[in-house]
Amino acid sequence: MRRAEFFRKGGPARELVKGKRWLLLTRWVHLTAHKKQQLSELFALNRRLFKAYLLKESLDQLWSYRYEGAMLRYLKSWIQQLRWQWLKPMERLADMLLNHLDGILNYCRTKVPLGVVEAVNGNIKTLLRRGRGYRNLNYLLLKAQRLAATKTQWVAFQKAA
Repeated sequence: MRRAEFFRKGGPARELVKGKRWLLLTRWVHLTAHKKQQLSELFALNRRLFKAYLLKESLDQLWSYRYEGAMLRYLKSWIQQLRWQWLKPMERLADMLLNHLDGILNYCRTKVPLGVVEAVNGNIKTLLRRGRGYRNLNYLLLKAQRLAATKTQWVAFQKAA
């Protein structure tokens, strides 16, 4: 969104946005006063970027819901807010969220920290690289279970020693 908007604006605006990617990705509550000032200056130059940032910030509330119906209602209202903004990258995000709606709603039932999910995915990718491919899915799942059990037992032995 950032890149598309400032390339659309042309020459001088490109220099203003250079190096501001992480500033735009950081949540407002985590910014210092100086960073908030820089961000406000960027928003003064581009209203569409400001709208996209507000939509990004409001989407964070999605993960606080405990009930699937409430989460679904909030997601529908968020997509409804997006409809009239003409922000193509945000529309692609909304399509992706709708495609993964089952997994998102499952987060209400079982709140697994996303860091744990990333760690498991990383372990499985390492297992796939090390094995150079598996022909049988059941064997791969067995190896993944064994990897998890081995690491747990190793930590237990280290603490006991």
